[in-house]
Amino acid sequence: MLLKLLKMKKTLSLLLLFCLISCDFTSGLHREVLEAQKYIHNQDYEKAVNIYQQILDKNPSKQIKVKVTFQLAEIFFLYLNDSRKAIEHYNYVVHQADDPLWQVKSLEKVAQIQFHSDNNYKKSILSYEKLLSFKPRLNNSDEYEFNIAQAYVKLQKYDEAYKRFLNMAKDTTHRFYRESFFQLGMVDFLKQNWNTAIKNWFEYIKRIDDRDKITKTKFLIANAYESDEKLKKAYNVYYSLLEEHPNPEIIKRRLESLYERRVSRKR
Repeated sequence: MLLKLLKMKKTLSLLLLFCLISCDFTSGLHREVLEAQKYIHNQDYEKAVNIYQQILDKNPSKQIKVKVTFQLAEIFFLYLNDSRKAIEHYNYVVHQADDPLWQVKSLEKVAQIQFHSDNNYKKSILSYEKLLSFKPRLNNSDEYEFNIAQAYVKLQKYDEAYKRFLNMAKDTTHRFYRESFFQLGMVDFLKQNWNTAIKNWFEYIKRIDDRDKITKTKFLIANAYESDEKLKKAYNVYYSLLEEHPNPEIIKRRLESLYERRVSRKR
């Protein structure tokens, strides 16, 4: 049921988008667009693609080509799960559109596909960097910076990722200012820098009031103490989570394991 609702929402969004841009078409093209919209409404996306391709084959104006190509990219991305064709069409818009808004919208989609769908983190970094080069600074620039840092983590380029997150942690106006402290802790943890990971996570906890996130972070802190062989501190943090953690059995098992390790040390 949820999947059906999401699909309907996507379809309505696509129809609304083209209702907004189709006013520039001649009467003949407008009829073809309406026919394509009918197929979108009926979720017959292949037929919609064929009609839009026929429009492009007639070599319409550059402005029409850009809008139709963007529409094709949306169909390939949202419904046909063809990221290669989606990127191909979005890139056409990036390079051919005269309006920066179309360029930005398309380049954002390219970066999104590369990062979230294709896991092509190297290319996603290049796309996000292009978006950061726009002047004046775009509204979503904070998100681009955050995704670039995350991409470097995925590529295991931890020093570069750390530098990026650290810049966010120094900017209290940054959208990901608070989250950057958590991410700094994660990078430190991956590098087995247990002390600095713990320090950054405590800084993160100071700045949030979400109980679930605090519980999750405390669990990671306990894990870092345990990894650093600071068993008493790990035990105390795990113990503090007994009433908070959604799965107390996990905490109990950790406590039992730590207790056995501490007893074994004393022998």
